[in-house]
Amino acid sequence: MADEQLPMLKRGDENDDVVGLQQKLAAAGFALALAANGQFDASTAAAVADFQASRGLSVDGICGPHTWAALHEAAWLLGDRNLYLNQPMLRGDDVAELQLRLGALGFDAGKVDGIFGPDTAGATKEFQLNTGLVADAVCGPATAAALKRMAARVTPATVAAVRERAKLQRTPRRLTERHIIIASTTTMAAVAGELSTGLRRSGAAVTEICDMSETDRIDEANRLAVDAYLGLIPSEIEECRVAYFATEGFVSPGGQRLASILGQRLPAALGTDNVDVKGMRLPVLRHTRMTAVQCLIGPTGLVQARLSPLARTIEGCLALWATQPA
Repeated sequence: MADEQLPMLKRGDENDDVVGLQQKLAAAGFALALAANGQFDASTAAAVADFQASRGLSVDGICGPHTWAALHEAAWLLGDRNLYLNQPMLRGDDVAELQLRLGALGFDAGKVDGIFGPDTAGATKEFQLNTGLVADAVCGPATAAALKRMAARVTPATVAAVRERAKLQRTPRRLTERHIIIASTTTMAAVAGELSTGLRRSGAAVTEICDMSETDRIDEANRLAVDAYLGLIPSEIEECRVAYFATEGFVSPGGQRLASILGQRLPAALGTDNVDVKGMRLPVLRHTRMTAVQCLIGPTGLVQARLSPLARTIEGCLALWATQPA
């Protein structure tokens, strides 16, 4: 059964799918206190939560589609299989390691997202050309062995991050030439609407999307090739978290910069002590091809009570980011 077809599992469940989950967790290095007995107990929930935290996912101890996908990707090591451009694109930790090693050697495979796309194929072929291998853009045993022999120095400053930063620094330093997409839910629509009005008044192009599926949000942002993606997500509890894309070997310069500005200014707008700014691998941050942040804000009563100052503050943060995007 494909991972995307597997059911959501939570504490109290007991079936063969839980056995499969426990086996995948153990294979990924998250050993359970109990054997893989098919009971989703406290130790299983703790292992799921630990795995989610290690992968930069939202931590809830529940195994849903994103956690299943991450467990599947964690099973692959570089050299386990041939990696090549395909539809659907190959995904896994082996792809991420390939991107990391290529990037550390100066071959731009794009951000370290674990997805074998055109940038990764191009960088693989360039590496092969430079090392006398068959230049077929396929990372097979010979290419994987050559990369491992070179023992590339792993550092967050891969060539992809350096080039993304340089690209951001070449962009116009004003809000009037920016296109921003604001993705919200019905609960956050009033904030998104007031924010959009303010941004348009400042001369920015704004696209609002509400209650789209995560896949549709990603596709729309990439299709429009916007400059920045801002997600506004409600929380049922009093918390505020601003997330940007980060993984081993790659941190989004634009996302980190915008998230940092929001983290500094949102507490005053919300009347809270602090905001958690965190590098994560949430799918919407991983798959969008622009500066992207996702804001989790709650509870609903707080958002409604501080709607106008919240919208004005986010507008100011975007304006400041536009002047210095990285």
